Amino acid sequence: MRTVTAAGGRNMRRGLVIACLSAGLTAGLTAALTGCGTRAANMALPDKHGHVRVAGATASRPSASRPSARALVIAAYEAYWRATNDALASRDATKARAIMAGHVPASSIPALVRGMRAIWRRDEIGYGSPVFHIISVKLTGPGRAAVHDCIDLSHTGFANQQTGQMVGGYGQSRDFLIITLALEDGRWLVTGAIQVVQRCSY
Repeated sequence: MRTVTAAGGRNMRRGLVIACLSAGLTAGLTAALTGCGTRAANMALPDKHGHVRVAGATASRPSASRPSARALVIAAYEAYWRATNDALASRDATKARAIMAGHVPASSIPALVRGMRAIWRRDEIGYGSPVFHIISVKLTGPGRAAVHDCIDLSHTGFANQQTGQMVGGYGQSRDFLIITLALEDGRWLVTGAIQVVQRCSY
């Protein structure tokens, strides 16, 4: 694996994210970066680990009435990220498959688990938390939806478990993602992602 500096690797990692996503892996950037992370210089890791965060008022709130389709889509999108974090942290393929079931189509799980196995073999761990800045949710057809998120991935990535060295970052502070979801058997599942080459704001 080629060594790059932290500054020099930033654009390369961003390009690799796009390449890996377009290769057909589903929206989890943890899995999309598998095998695509580039080695960076030693840096201090963020203090907080593990859990996704939602900025502002974008989180879906419980309601006395039946949740709207928009609220269900947002909940599924957020749950996908949590499940991916939990599956990666499990360091166990069987547990990872069980965790991801119900968040992605069954056909996507083998690719996600293969990606996680590669991370585990390199003794890498995930760190940090993405922060959602959901711009819009669009119902694109019967049982189809898209979440437009100006996500902050600047404090998330991978580190060597033994040395603490950062070995790849997920993205930047304002990455414009369009995440697609499909309704299957009454559940919204994450089916894909597009990284838009355009600045977004929140």
